[in-house]
Amino acid sequence: MRIAGARGAFLGAFILAGAPGKSDARQLQATSSGLSGIVVDSLDSPVQYALVTVGNSNRRATADEDGRFRLRGLSTGKTLFQVRRIGYDPVFFEVELPEAATVEVRVRMRETVRDLAPVEISDVREPLRRVGFYERMAAGNGYFITPEYLERIRPVRASDAFANIPNLVVDRRGNRSRLVTANYRCEYAVVIDQVLVGEPGSRVRTTSPDDLVSANDLYAIEVYPRNRGVPARFLGMSHEDGCGTVVIWTKGMIPR
Repeated sequence: MRIAGARGAFLGAFILAGAPGKSDARQLQATSSGLSGIVVDSLDSPVQYALVTVGNSNRRATADEDGRFRLRGLSTGKTLFQVRRIGYDPVFFEVELPEAATVEVRVRMRETVRDLAPVEISDVREPLRRVGFYERMAAGNGYFITPEYLERIRPVRASDAFANIPNLVVDRRGNRSRLVTANYRCEYAVVIDQVLVGEPGSRVRTTSPDDLVSANDLYAIEVYPRNRGVPARFLGMSHEDGCGTVVIWTKGMIPR
């Protein structure tokens, strides 16, 4: 079975019978379903850390390093899913979820091709105005890194742009890094172009911008330590809302 996504493709689905468990688990199985599977690219290589969301809700799962994901406790019936990953076109598909069973799917994503030509400083403000960046900056909540500042410092890595942000530390471990609070107790949630990336505090460590966006792609950044003043639309996107949120805007939002 093949169902075309908005800009990608959803390939194949088969049902796995729910495994019996204890009494509470059996009662849940009798009234709910699940979705699991793998996200791959056009060459059938796993797409790591893709975000799989149930419709427009907050129910979601993040694919692991092998591209695999699982969603449990879903309502039965026809359900819309969306799959997003920075650098790929989003995929939308519907699945008929049977009772007390898990549907296995294979989702194929297509890489987004962008010509990131040099951006003139005189052109940079309008897209950010449309998303409220300058309005929030004027309100004085959080810390803001503007296109002009990024042009001036020219970071080598995306994480270099976060130097000197209070209560934010770039915790580097080998080739990996993550954004954590100054006491190293928890990770910031990272939202790129209005899409939550990974799950802070989970075994899927994807809060590092270096894994997801190049320094050349950076357009503007908002940082909200402890989520003070964070826009309401970004609340509830992380299991660690008390740590803080980093909102990254990339040059992909600039009209070409």
